[in-house]
Amino acid sequence: MNARRIAIALGISLSLLGGSTAAAQDATPATGGPPPLPEGCGVIASGLVNPRYVAVADDGTIYISEAGTGGDEIVAPPADPSATPGATPVEGEGAGEPASTRGFTGQVTMIAPDGTQSVVATGLPSYSMGGVEVTGPAGITVANGQILLAVGGAGPATAFTEALPNENSVVSIDPATGEVTLLADIGAYERANNPDGFNIDSNLYGIAVGDDGTIYVNDAGGNATYMIPAGGGEPQPITVHAGLPFPEGVQAPPSGNPNRAGAAELDPVPTDVEAIADGSLLVGLLSGAPFPPGAAKVVQVAVADGAVSDVATGLTMVVGLAVGPDNQLYATQLSTNFLAEIPETGNVVRLQADGTQEIVVDGLVLPNGIAFDQAGNLLVVTNAVSIGGPTGQLLSCAGVTTSAEAPAAEVVVTLNDVFFRSW
Repeated sequence: MNARRIAIALGISLSLLGGSTAAAQDATPATGGPPPLPEGCGVIASGLVNPRYVAVADDGTIYISEAGTGGDEIVAPPADPSATPGATPVEGEGAGEPASTRGFTGQVTMIAPDGTQSVVATGLPSYSMGGVEVTGPAGITVANGQILLAVGGAGPATAFTEALPNENSVVSIDPATGEVTLLADIGAYERANNPDGFNIDSNLYGIAVGDDGTIYVNDAGGNATYMIPAGGGEPQPITVHAGLPFPEGVQAPPSGNPNRAGAAELDPVPTDVEAIADGSLLVGLLSGAPFPPGAAKVVQVAVADGAVSDVATGLTMVVGLAVGPDNQLYATQLSTNFLAEIPETGNVVRLQADGTQEIVVDGLVLPNGIAFDQAGNLLVVTNAVSIGGPTGQLLSCAGVTTSAEAPAAEVVVTLNDVFFRSW
């Protein structure tokens, strides 16, 4: 089996050594068929196209971001990447491989409190890279009656493609009309400033809103966490995440990481972000290719000065974060071993204050975003790679949290105890 660079439809470039993401989605080694739903989980939305994240409004309405399927416009790499400052060298597409395309097939789906499923906003930017990597609408949250959405984009092609409207931007959406309003263009900031100093690369992912309305968003391509004023404005990087070490027993390539000037480290790839009680942030780091088990982690970021400290280490491919009604931190692992012959399923883990991880929902096929509904059920996006059709789902899983919903007065105390003691 030859190693080849591919990407899965999460908008994050991956290197898969053997196997296929389609195999992970369609079968398990033991049964040859799709794995059963985890105990206590049921499907509440289906037919989703490359779903990413989920948010719950105060009235119980659920919103799901869908990255789409690209479009009709062909996206070709430059004939001479070396002539494009900041461009990542791109190998030509092989014979018979689908072209990279872009268009406006991204959307946001709504699940009303009565269970009715409908599309609330369409026509959002979407890229399909070679038919297997899809970027587009990702992080989603609700604030002041508006949907706030982080829209991904061209990734490594950011340096040589003219951006689509609202690409690599934070937008607000009126849930009543679907009207989209631009709040901040982070892709433009990346092209002009390139905060991490490596290749120009932008692909927005997780989003959160602080108590004062400040918007926080991760650029998984640019390896940075940004803040945006309430109501929109100029984005400001809070921190550029440092590279991650290779786990013990996994050797770096002899020439190092070509995307990090040959350093013997992995790209951090910030995914989801949560704003917590003391005004700081929790950020999940996926880790870059080849995604060795144990390389990912969750960090705490101080908004005031960008200082970063570890919260939980030894994780694998972290893509989703949520604080439960029990004031515990939960994280999604996309796959517990993506490099297996058939990539292993992912899960949701509870991150204990002593640093241990407790699996609360296992056997999930390519899970991504998580949230908790008003009843305390865990919502988790699965089949986030919709290769071959709209196979994405949203599951609701009961009995995940450690206790009933805590009184509001206890939230701050418990968060301080959980998140800010020595891990």
